[in-house]
Amino acid sequence: MEERGWGPRWWLFAVFAVVAAVHLAGGGWDSTTAVGLPAGFAATLVLVFVRRVPSWVTGEWESRPWSRLWMRASRNRTIVALPFALLGVVAVLIGLADHPPHGTDVLYAAFVAALAVGLVVALVVRWGRAVRTLRLLAGPRTALPARFDDGSGETGTVTFPDGARAYFTLHDPPREVVREIERAGTLHVTAAAPGKVLAGQPGGDEFARATLRVAHATRTPSRSSLKRRLRLRTVVFVAVVAAGAGLEGAAAVLIGGALPWVLAAPVLLAIAATALWRTRVARVVRLLAAGPWTSIAAATMATDVDGPVSGWVVFPDGLRGRFHIEYCPPDVAAELLRRRRLWVAGAPRPGDVAVGLPEGDTFAIAWLAVTDRRARRLDHPRF
Repeated sequence: MEERGWGPRWWLFAVFAVVAAVHLAGGGWDSTTAVGLPAGFAATLVLVFVRRVPSWVTGEWESRPWSRLWMRASRNRTIVALPFALLGVVAVLIGLADHPPHGTDVLYAAFVAALAVGLVVALVVRWGRAVRTLRLLAGPRTALPARFDDGSGETGTVTFPDGARAYFTLHDPPREVVREIERAGTLHVTAAAPGKVLAGQPGGDEFARATLRVAHATRTPSRSSLKRRLRLRTVVFVAVVAAGAGLEGAAAVLIGGALPWVLAAPVLLAIAATALWRTRVARVVRLLAAGPWTSIAAATMATDVDGPVSGWVVFPDGLRGRFHIEYCPPDVAAELLRRRRLWVAGAPRPGDVAVGLPEGDTFAIAWLAVTDRRARRLDHPRF
């Protein structure tokens, strides 16, 4: 599969908006604001639209190389950084206890507390993942017969020791793992069971994160159930916001002191997690509601009617491209194999789209990419 085209870092605009809102709510418009906001906005424009910016500035840490040496270094860096982050949290708590905020200082205190607690949580999660990955890599490996279904070098089929057939997806695999499958037809994994595993040669340093799925074991929700799920998650999100606001109000009225500002950090984290949980379903609903179903020509070398599928597509304007479907329902795969076409919700475009059948209830999320040289035209600026 071709690498996904680079896109602007739009989320940094949200960070700038939050910081600007906190500053304006606390101090209003003054001479510092008149100078700082334009300068901050100019720096944000650079971070959003300039492609080659150091990863330590934007937070876009590279996921490669996946190797034992890299994971050990990541674990050690986290161990060194964690005590300093904990000291920051202690300093924030001591400051809130000694000097409780009042008035507009409440916004600043809540923002700083959320940042401090969030940094500690992120470091702990990162450390736990590194330790778990190193523990799995130090354990035994199971050799499974494997082969690629197409030329993507990422998806294919494996056979478990009990004879069951499954699909695998390699996430950003190193060349060592790809060569092992192409030459020896073998995939060494840390666990011969459906789920997320690590793949790589037992004596090698590089590895890949892989997902194993048994045919018919994974199902995407039906279109009719998506709206119910979205309503349920919306209700949960509103309940979490209401409960957090009520908890903060009760702590401020009944207890007072620094406790309300200490509780602000976990409340904000819970609201953010619930909002992300709801957004995952809302995004799929938006893709399905993108417009009427459009048929595009497509082809694949796969011969199965379930599991991940990759292949080629031709856009309505004649440009050629590639597609990849991580979880392909049988009816979508059958339409692709028999009639060589995909039905896309809305206008076919590069990126994530919803595919299915106009009269069906199942769907899948497909990734489309333009590979034609004519994609350098102005109407496809990302490619």
